[in-house]
Amino acid sequence: YEMLRVTGVQTCALPILGVLALILPFAQAATVNVGNEGFVIPGNNWPGGEAPSKAIDGLAGKYLNFGQQNTGIVVTPGTLGAAPTSLTAWAANDAPERDPASFWLGGTNGDSLTGDYTFIASGLLALPDTRSGGGADELLESNSATASFTNSATFTNYLVVFPTLKNGGIANSMQVADVQIFGADGGIFAPTDDILGVQVEGALVPEPSTGLLALIGLAGLLRRSESTRLNSSHTQ
Repeated sequence: YEMLRVTGVQTCALPILGVLALILPFAQAATVNVGNEGFVIPGNNWPGGEAPSKAIDGLAGKYLNFGQQNTGIVVTPGTLGAAPTSLTAWAANDAPERDPASFWLGGTNGDSLTGDYTFIASGLLALPDTRSGGGADELLESNSATASFTNSATFTNYLVVFPTLKNGGIANSMQVADVQIFGADGGIFAPTDDILGVQVEGALVPEPSTGLLALIGLAGLLRRSESTRLNSSHTQ
């Protein structure tokens, strides 16, 4: 088997069973690009009053990125907290079509931009159509969506990417009022943490699932069975 490293994650490219090619990820390593203040649409930039820092300030004011899909944040917590086991996102103040519809979370102990990000979790986000108040308003649980996952690893940098939007066909940007990852000690991100607004170019590939590994094992079994059958036929 050929092993491919994709953003710090190992995955197999198997030369058997064409169906596996539709399931196994095969992609180049992703590049994390830092954005800047601006109004280019589409583009990895944001209005000055809706900067990435708004995503971790604990208030309802939003972070907006005109890059649309695959935008997000890189956060370097000032304090190394517990291992994250859930992620919560809060809806912004308007335009539900811009809501993140999925997330990808990774961590690295290397450089926050060039280090290999190890996959932690990914999944769907079902943010409600109810809206946050914006500005300095309080974040309400009723305007949020939470995804829980199993994880025991801690990192010095975390990458949160939103690969899809609620209605990407009409959305001119991605926006979110706040994002937080939680561990046993509570929230890991703090308003004073270093944060970058980013867009990912390339594929962020999660580790193979248990079901996929079982399928890989089945493929190997089928290949061995076929080999045994052919050898047996030659001896008859």
